[in-house]
This record gives sequence, C-alpha cells and structure tokens, in this order.
Amino acid sequence: MSDQWFVHSNDQQLGPYTGEQLVQYAQEGSINAETMVWAEGMAEWAPASQIPGLIPEAPAPTPVQVVAQPVVAQPAAVAWAPPGSRLATGGGAGAVKNPYMAPATALVAPVGGDYPYFPVKAASFGLWLWTFLGGFLCFFIALMVMISGAVRVASAVTSDPAFAEFAEASASGESAEFSEDSGAEGMMETPDPAHTAAMESAAMESASTFGLDGIIFLLGWAAMLVSAILFYIYIYRAWYCLQKGGAQTSPGKAVGFMFIPLFNIYWVFIAINGLPKDWNRIVASYEDLKAAPKLGETTFLLCCIGMFFPPLLVMVFPMMSQLCKGINFFASRRNPNAPATSAFARPSFGGLR
Repeated sequence: MSDQWFVHSNDQQLGPYTGEQLVQYAQEGSINAETMVWAEGMAEWAPASQIPGLIPEAPAPTPVQVVAQPVVAQPAAVAWAPPGSRLATGGGAGAVKNPYMAPATALVAPVGGDYPYFPVKAASFGLWLWTFLGGFLCFFIALMVMISGAVRVASAVTSDPAFAEFAEASASGESAEFSEDSGAEGMMETPDPAHTAAMESAAMESASTFGLDGIIFLLGWAAMLVSAILFYIYIYRAWYCLQKGGAQTSPGKAVGFMFIPLFNIYWVFIAINGLPKDWNRIVASYEDLKAAPKLGETTFLLCCIGMFFPPLLVMVFPMMSQLCKGINFFASRRNPNAPATSAFARPSFGGLR
C-alpha cells in the first residue's frame, strides 16, 4: 500500500497516514467499508472497501452461525479521527471540532492536478511601503518642528536682560537682587517696548509652529493607519489563496484573532509564522502552482519576533514583498472556463477578495 493516505471524515481532511496505520484503524473498527480514503496516484476519493487489503475480510459463516444470528447490515459511514485527535470523533451533536481548522468546502484530492481557480485582487507592495515610510517621515518632521519651536521660545526668553542678569547671578552663586544703580528695577517696571514686541512675535510664531506640528503629526498617524489596514488585508488575501488546498485556518480567523488581547501573542505565530508553511506545502502539491513564489519561513518568523523585539521589525519589509508577490501570482491566473479574449484586452483581476 501507499505510504501517504488521507481520510475524509466529518467534513475534514485528515492525514497523511501510512498504510500500516490505515489497516490498524480498519481492524479497530475506526474505519469501515464506506469511509472515503485517498492516496497519491488515485483519480478520486474511493470507499475503503475498494482498497485491496484494507478492510479485513469477514470469515465465511458456518451453517450454525447463519441460523443462529441474523445478518447485520454494514453501519453507515461515521465521522472518524485518529485516537487523541482534537477533531470530531462522531457525527452527533456532541462532536468536538477543532475551532481553528478551516471548514472543508468540497471533497477534492489533496495533491496533484490543477489548483481550483478563484478570483483574487492583486496586492501593491509599493502602496504599502510608501504609506508606511510616509508615516515615519511625518513623525520625524513633526518632531523637528516641535524642537524648532521650543528653541525659538527659549531664545526669546533668554534674550530678556532681566533674565540674563538673573542667570548670571545664579551661575555665580549670588542672590539675584537688583540694585538701583543697575537700572534693572526700572527695566522690570517699564519693559523695553522693542523687547516686548519681540517676545510677542516669538510667541505667535511658536504657536503657529506647534499648530503645523499637530497637522503633520495627524498626517503621520493617518499614513500609518493605512499601512496597517493594508497589512491585514494582504494577510487575509494570502490565507484566502490557500483555502482550496486545505489551509490550517480561514482568512477571517487569521486576521480577526490577532485583535484578541493576550491571545494574539500566541495567534500571531499561527497567522503569520504558519502562513509560509502552509503556502509552501500547498503550492508544491499542484502542478500549476509549482512556479508560484515561495515564502521564506525564517523571514516570517523573525517578523513575528520583531513585534515583541523592535530591532527585528525591519523584517516586515522582505516579508511584505514576498507576500505581495505570492498574492499577485494567484491574481494573475486565468480562469480556464472564461471565453477567449482579444490580445489587446485589458486584464482584469476581478473578485471581491
């Protein structure tokens, strides 16, 4: 028997299992004659009863057995999972299902042949990159403007003669007392009009500077928000591309669970670090996907770690580049059922995803 067998039970694709494991499950009664199984080389799924040597042959009944016991009908196919599995162990209401598994939508061969076509929108790495860098640039400019305004205010204050005399006295360790001869007291009582005007001008200029600083800061936040939204959209599209190949989770769960406090610390390693593992496995299993770009598992892992160790966050750039290339490969696939179009027709990616 083949060394790579798959079992379909309770809307889940399980495996691979060796032939010896499959025979053992059949002997234990976990697999019956109507359980659907598949191995590489088979054109389609088939009942276990059609696999030679899988279902134990019942011994020929003796006349006494025929008379003494009625014929028992073969039980219907039941939901099955290997011992200790978190997947469903029965088809009843009490069946336990893995909440993180994507629901199976069709009984298809897990490997081989052409990958089913589906529409998906392309991803723009340039759009994400410039919104991300634009946000940081706005934050940097806002910081420089704020520092410049603070310096102007400090310069205007320190140019006050009374402040200069007070600072000089403080530096020498003497008490900052104004003598009548110094004229400082008269200066304090009757400020210099020119100096007062300079102070007011500096204050107004600083106020306008801080107002501009706030606008630039808000623009930075807006750009960073757009880049974050694009990040989650592209993660969603990547998981959506894998659904026909038996991905470990659905695109909605992959993105949605990352917003659950504390749980997202664990889930980010499933939604992001687990993506290249499923991706590379699925694209290598279908003939028409073998030209698809591969995702670097190390790159995605370092990006996950970078979310908690900022120096590694730079890995988000190669990660997003690989992700967009992979999505665009699926977006560029042609619908085999679509009518032929003119060579000058504009390509259309279509779809809602």
